[in-house]
Amino acid sequence: MKTAFAGFDLFDTAMEALAEHSQLTALFTCPVDQEFEHNRRVIGLAEKLSIPWTDKPISREDLMRLRQEGCDLLVSAGYYYRIPVDEKLPMVNFHPSLLPEGRGAWPMPVMLLSGMDTGGITAHKLAADFDQGDILLRRSFPIGKDENLEEVTGRIRRLLPDMVKELLENLEGLYAGAVPQQGGSYWKCPREEDYPLSPEMTVEEADRILRAFYGFGCIYRSGGKGWQLVRGRAYPASAGEGIPDGAFRLRDGWILAEGTKEFD
Repeated sequence: MKTAFAGFDLFDTAMEALAEHSQLTALFTCPVDQEFEHNRRVIGLAEKLSIPWTDKPISREDLMRLRQEGCDLLVSAGYYYRIPVDEKLPMVNFHPSLLPEGRGAWPMPVMLLSGMDTGGITAHKLAADFDQGDILLRRSFPIGKDENLEEVTGRIRRLLPDMVKELLENLEGLYAGAVPQQGGSYWKCPREEDYPLSPEMTVEEADRILRAFYGFGCIYRSGGKGWQLVRGRAYPASAGEGIPDGAFRLRDGWILAEGTKEFD
């Protein structure tokens, strides 16, 4: 089977599985900041396999070219751009929630901000509306009470290879048995600036936000100043214990982060 992949390093395990179990013929990736999001691994794999890649949005001409070259399936996972629907080319998206719940660009932080104890990933047909195509496969996993965004993302990354393999082995059957979505919910893309940290917060409140954006920046504000905190966690204070050097004060504890950057 000839396949193409659309995405970046966030879910590159899907691309690796395509390369292992099919003839991967093209990569469509996205421009990223190379600080919090990366595409070097997917580009590196494309170049290793001597297949063409681009970070421009997929066009109808691209889809026509794929069909003319005998491509059997386009798989997207974490791809930013809207992909035109082409009924003549099977196209499947892997979405990191248990659809029909959790439509939206970035559901994983919402799971953690909401205190959910179950996450998941769904393979669905691409449709004209984001995340609303018929469901082909779903996998769920438990979310521990202290897990962070990187750990939840890691769970999804580990589930992807077997799901891709199953998709390739039974594409026709899965398409025939696809289940239309009914109802469901859309989760607005969370932004770090919508969840500012402050000294008035409790450890529990702050740690939930820190875990939800772990690996990305959280914003801490105090005394008219702001700091971006990367990979931070909140810790309770013990009686008579002072705040460690480099820590940020909370009502009942403090925050320690791997990276900090002050701004006005």
